Amino acid sequence: MRPSRAALAVIVAGVGASNAEPVERATIRGHVVDVRGQAVRGATVRVDGAGATTAADGSFTIRDAIVGAEVVITKDGFAVGLATAAASLGEIVLRPEGGETITVHGEAPTTAQGSVRLTREQLERLPGSGGDLMQALSAMPGVASTAVPLGPTGIAIRGASPQDSQILVDDFEVPALYHDLGFRSIVREDAIESLDYIPGGFDVAYGRATSGIVSLTTRAGDDTPRVQLGGSTDEAGAIVQGHSGRVRYMLALRRSTIDLLLRLFPPLPDFTFSTLPRYYDEQLRIDYRLSPHWDLRLSSIGSDDALELYASKVKSPERRFARRTRFLRTTTAAIFHDGPWSAKIAVSGIAQEEATEIGATQHLRARSPEIAARAELVRSADDLAGLTHATWRLGGELVHTRYAVDVALPQEVREGENPGAIDPDDTALTFKDRVITDGAAAWTALSANLDRRIRLTTGFRIDRFTHSVALQPRADLAIRLSPSLVARISGGAYARPPEYQTELLAPKLGHERATQLIAGTIYEPFEGARVQTSIYATDRLSLITRDDHGDLANRGRGTTYGAEVAASLRRGPWTAWLAYSYSHSTRIDAPGAPSRLFTFDQPHNLEAYASYRYGTWTFGARFRALSGLPYTPITSAIFDSDRNVYIPTYGEANSARGEFHHQLDVRIERQTLWKGIRWTRFLDVQNVYLKQSVVTYFNSYDYSQRVALRWLPIIPAVGFRAEY
Repeated sequence: MRPSRAALAVIVAGVGASNAEPVERATIRGHVVDVRGQAVRGATVRVDGAGATTAADGSFTIRDAIVGAEVVITKDGFAVGLATAAASLGEIVLRPEGGETITVHGEAPTTAQGSVRLTREQLERLPGSGGDLMQALSAMPGVASTAVPLGPTGIAIRGASPQDSQILVDDFEVPALYHDLGFRSIVREDAIESLDYIPGGFDVAYGRATSGIVSLTTRAGDDTPRVQLGGSTDEAGAIVQGHSGRVRYMLALRRSTIDLLLRLFPPLPDFTFSTLPRYYDEQLRIDYRLSPHWDLRLSSIGSDDALELYASKVKSPERRFARRTRFLRTTTAAIFHDGPWSAKIAVSGIAQEEATEIGATQHLRARSPEIAARAELVRSADDLAGLTHATWRLGGELVHTRYAVDVALPQEVREGENPGAIDPDDTALTFKDRVITDGAAAWTALSANLDRRIRLTTGFRIDRFTHSVALQPRADLAIRLSPSLVARISGGAYARPPEYQTELLAPKLGHERATQLIAGTIYEPFEGARVQTSIYATDRLSLITRDDHGDLANRGRGTTYGAEVAASLRRGPWTAWLAYSYSHSTRIDAPGAPSRLFTFDQPHNLEAYASYRYGTWTFGARFRALSGLPYTPITSAIFDSDRNVYIPTYGEANSARGEFHHQLDVRIERQTLWKGIRWTRFLDVQNVYLKQSVVTYFNSYDYSQRVALRWLPIIPAVGFRAEY
């Protein structure tokens, strides 16, 4: 069962400045790939007299290189590649020997229409994010932004519910992207190589989702062993990384400081903490070069959150709330590459546990260990039956999960449903048993150039869930209309298994289905500039809703359509981003039922960001403007004397909407070198002009009054990072 999220924000500021002299160098990172997008391992990268060799995934890192110097990439069988040194180079494409020399444009081709790849440097420096993935994802077109503290742990993409998307770390799903506390992601930004945001139209290698994909890749250790310490007003952490012989290693640890800061303040008048809110997380990656053709990789990610409080100064059992969530996922992968052949085989296991107790009678205790495996074989060919630059892929995956569930709670409130009366003795949902789910999938795809301007990708995926089978054909067609303009159209079928919360307890449920159609363009007028546009329509079928008896059934359907435009610029010291999305998502919960908005329908979302680097200083600003989310208003309440509770009466489902919100975030950062230690200090301020729009409302026990839940106030985050 995926948990809900509790959040707590603490504001503190203060860190000293340094008088160290500025330096003019930076760490250069990038990826080297061939014309098919496959990683090029063993390429030599040289800049400013320093050199590096690309790893199995094509990545390289060169420290202390002069920004603006020429980067030269060489590899037997390939033409020389050239680039200009910058902190993030994106992908450098090498052509076969005899072809033209490729100059890098600094931004990789998108894997799907509307998709965005964010590098570590971009994530660290986004204003208003404090370097956190959660805030960075909210800047993506199509992501519904919400500040509800008890919201879901996933993200809502293009109006769909969070459970319709999938969050992957090193190719395997994690149960949550965010901590229960603190509005923070479970993965620290400096422990990952890149983040791929794919809002729709994703490849056949991805499944078990009907909306979008968020895929994070952890990073290997640097060539030079080093230790990095960092902290801000709400957390502290460290990274140890390096390279020894055939081994690269990276270990990242982090702990929240919320509980430590709360000890400095007087107790809240209406709350007593028995366990102060805190979280831990970790990421580990070890890479080992087994032979010239084989590489081994071990990675892990873990998270641990805890909180216990009483809603009065008297610690009475009926006023208690306690929550503990934790998980650890470990993945082992073998990567093979030899000429036109490449393969990846990975096995992963996860142990996860959730324990929630509310009052004296309500509780949820769940353990769900899982074992998963996936493999993919890739064969490339310059010529295949008249097609050029062809790539054929064949893959499969297995997932086996065992749930041990003990629950005594009120009936689950699903998408668009209204909560009933607040009754501490309500345990209408009671279950104590074990549930086993199995999943298996196979896919194949062929990509090839039909001529020098047209590239077609066709694929097919089949998923076998515990009680159903899903057939999912997909295709993508790209046409280069001019040297700077590409048009794309893609479509396909997608499926999500019935494994979200109480869906596990309904064995007759089938999977949810979606059909997506996306069309758009990619325009690159000059080096460092890109404009993406897309329009899309999604038809959702077999949505899981309640029937007339209150049981779950596949009776609903929904429709989503919208448009997105995203423009980016990386030129000299300037980096800029502008994105706007419009969407409209409606659903019908049963045949003959009225149409209503999805709970995460957000028609308008505007994001504008710009940063400027001047010597060792970086200045950035980000502006956001977005529609509020729908909610169902309460019109009245009736007192039930037998139960001693008030029962609310609701208006039309999702007929009201939260306020339109806008805010400005700024960030100032400086990097210096002092006694061999590279210092990075920053000031990151959210909501500079204190725009506190209403997100939603909470009601009193008798529903006669309501309290507005507003966006977070102005939040300054002061932090540092020291690298040795």
